Amino acid sequence: MERREQLVLTFYSPDVPKLKGNRNYQRPTLPTNKHPSASMPPQRRQQHVDQTHTYIRMFCGSLCGFSLLMLICVSPLNWVRFLVIKNGLELYAGLWISCNHELCWSHTPKPPYYLQYSRAFYIISVLTILVGLGWLLSSCLPRRGSMTTNLDLKVSMLSFTSAICLLFCLILFLAQVHWHTRDAMESDLLWAHYLNWWSDFLYIFAGIVSFLNYITFRSPPVDQNVTVILVEKSRLGIGPVTTVSPAEDEGSRSEMESPSDGEEELPNAEM
Repeated sequence: MERREQLVLTFYSPDVPKLKGNRNYQRPTLPTNKHPSASMPPQRRQQHVDQTHTYIRMFCGSLCGFSLLMLICVSPLNWVRFLVIKNGLELYAGLWISCNHELCWSHTPKPPYYLQYSRAFYIISVLTILVGLGWLLSSCLPRRGSMTTNLDLKVSMLSFTSAICLLFCLILFLAQVHWHTRDAMESDLLWAHYLNWWSDFLYIFAGIVSFLNYITFRSPPVDQNVTVILVEKSRLGIGPVTTVSPAEDEGSRSEMESPSDGEEELPNAEM
């Protein structure tokens, strides 16, 4: 005969408190959350959330401020170096400076005006990020935090706008360089020009972080008039569910305790 494998099922029945007067009933004990934040009051928890929100906002402002400072520092420097093919003469120029040689673009004021458009986009980029930084600083002042609604979304849009304007500035500057050095000269971009690309990248990164901060911490207003109704359900999904109100539950407990007290007095009376 084939040996049948024996299947052994082990049920775990934890020790739970019993109701006085009813030994057959055991109140189910649900697992509790052991995390330290579980016992934290809602006001304290909301305070921690607001602090995290503020720290992320300050981080975005720091990125924008550092990028703006880097742009201002490299703007008066030379961005490109020209090499004259005939005699090997080196000429330097930038967004706001130009050489005094006859081959420099300062002596050829004719269209296309790539350099002028590049300077205009540069100014728009700086002014846009200054507005965003001004809003961030005003929100840090006392009693000014709630004056600007959707501040993270606005800062994110301003960061993206400033990044796009700076991108157009750099592209138009490159177009000016390539148009000016068609046959007579060769061009070589310097490190100051590449720092502007890093500033543009930081603007985009700050805009993404600010937008995620707006989406993550956006919560609907809490309605104080909402009444919470507790629903009792079976632990395993089967079996009856008690629908007794708390007042009736207390009355039933007192009735269950009274017969037990009568039974204790009855042997004393017989003696």
